Amino acid sequence: MSMLSRLRSLLGAPADRGAPPRLPSPDELVLLTRPQGEPEAQLLRQILGDNGIRSMVKNRDAVGVDGGGWGPSWAYELWVLRKDLRRAREVLALDDEAGGAPR
Repeated sequence: MSMLSRLRSLLGAPADRGAPPRLPSPDELVLLTRPQGEPEAQLLRQILGDNGIRSMVKNRDAVGVDGGGWGPSWAYELWVLRKDLRRAREVLALDDEAGGAPR
């Protein structure tokens, strides 16, 4: 028995053996699409908002974010809650999981 296992048993921590795997949280953020720049990202976010779907634009370019300006077109991602993913893809007419190729 490892030291960590012994410590857990002494503290009365429940063993997680045999516990079923957790399902993904409906409130977890998931990637919807990667727009081609800030204007498109904000437009898609507005369309989703008009349809009652909350979303968030992420800029993955640390230099652009730090400088206060727009980042390169590849840097933007649009994220939604997992529970809204299917509806968001329908509203924006997106084909694949995270690529966002319009139909």
